[in-house]
Order: sequence, then structure tokens, then C-alpha cells
Amino acid sequence: MQLIWWAYNIIELNKIVHHDAAIIYKKTMMIAGEAAVFIVLLFVGLYFIRRSILKELALVHEKKNFNMSVTHELKTPIASSKLFIETLIKRDLPKEKEKEILRKVYADQNRLQKLVEDILLVTKIDESAVKIRLTNVNLKAFIEQVVLNMVGDNPVSFDIKASINIDIDTFYFLSVIQNLQSNAVKYSDSKAPINWKGYQKNGKTIIRIEDSGIGIDSKEKERVFKLFYRSGNEETRNTKGTGIGLYLVSKIIKLHKGKIKIMDNNPSGTVFEIEL
Repeated sequence: MQLIWWAYNIIELNKIVHHDAAIIYKKTMMIAGEAAVFIVLLFVGLYFIRRSILKELALVHEKKNFNMSVTHELKTPIASSKLFIETLIKRDLPKEKEKEILRKVYADQNRLQKLVEDILLVTKIDESAVKIRLTNVNLKAFIEQVVLNMVGDNPVSFDIKASINIDIDTFYFLSVIQNLQSNAVKYSDSKAPINWKGYQKNGKTIIRIEDSGIGIDSKEKERVFKLFYRSGNEETRNTKGTGIGLYLVSKIIKLHKGKIKIMDNNPSGTVFEIEL
């Protein structure tokens, strides 16, 4: 329509080209001005269209990664548990071997339960259906109890002041500690140490978890808290996960009116620092 309008004006301009120079100048400037505005609007529109398409592509990529990771996280413990149960049914094993197999089945079921709970919790948080109920607990005792109940080969140390008590929703904050511990184990060697620290500074309670794993790239330190986000491609990634753990951590800490940040560890690894 804009091009037709310009064509009409040019035709009209041609009719009076030999009659009035002022009108010719006025018409020329009008067409030039409209053309400039049109081109600017065109490029602005193209910029926003491109940005929208890139966002959609990123979302599709993240959802694809999430679907693949959740499928893997569900299939692996189910297949593993099924195999262990079939072994128990079909073979007579020594009592110790049976106990070992049952412990593995129990660990697989815990893993499944944790995944389902995280997905349900994401739904509740996104729908603003979460209401926290604060309880005063001892920080050192709470973190030690949660972490020591988790299965893992990594040595864990606790440098937490025994006198610190905090007001938290123990049900939701449990997920914070579990996800941060799982994240540290996931991206560290099996024997690499993991350190928990807790102290008070300027009236705030600081909780830190330090690992010596592969670390997090500077460009991804904010993005890792996005729902479904995981660095790399799910088809080539070796580490387990769904991309919802750190999202839950950040949301639950915000519900407690706190902050979380990521720093580099020295000489390698990651430090997550929570301020309440």
C-alpha cells in the first residue's frame, strides 16, 4: 500500500513537473520523509521479528532438552529397578546380595520420587500456590541431616557455626539443600570434596556450598536459574538432570526473601552463596 501511494504521488508529480517548483519540492520532501519513516519502521519490525524467532527457537531447544532429559531420568531408574527385581525373583541369592540389590532399588525409587516432587513443585511455584510456613531451626543440624541422608561418594565437610538459628520453611528449604548438593556431586569427580559453610555477616545469614568440579562459565551464571535451562545439548551431554533444580532453588530462596549468587572457586569449581 505504501509503494502504491508513492507511485501515485510520483505520477501526480510528473503531471506538474513543468509548472510549480515549490510544489515539486514539497512533494519530493514528503515522499522522501515517508520513505525514511517506512524504512526505519521496516528495520525496527525486522529486528523485533528476529528477536522473537530466536526466543522461540531457544524455547523449543530447551523444551526438547527437557523432554529428553526427563524421559531419560524416568526410564533409567524404572529399567534398573525392574532388572533388580527380576534378579531377585528368578535367582536364589545370599542375604547380603539381596540387601545390596534392595538398597539399589530403594535408591532408584528415591531418585524417581525426587524427580516427581520437583516437577510438582515447579507447577505449584509457577501458579503462585506456594505459601511458606516458617519454623526456627538450627542451621548446622538442618544442613547436616539433609546432606548426610543423601547417597554419594564425595567427602563432605561442614564449617557451620553451631549457634546460628534461621527461620525457614523446612519442607521447601529441604529441596534447596538437596538440589545444591546434587548439583555439586553431579559436576565433580567422585572423590572431590564438597564444603558447606554457614556464618553471619552484617545481620545476614550466609550459606555457602563449595565444590571443585568443572565450574560454570561466566556467561551462564544467570541463565542456569532459568526453568529447563541446561548448558549444551541433551543428545551429547553426559551428566544427568532436567534443568529444574536450580530454578527451584532460586524461586524458593526468593520466597524466603533471600538472594543467591554464583562465584568461581579457587583453583577450580563453583561456589553457590545464599544470603538470608
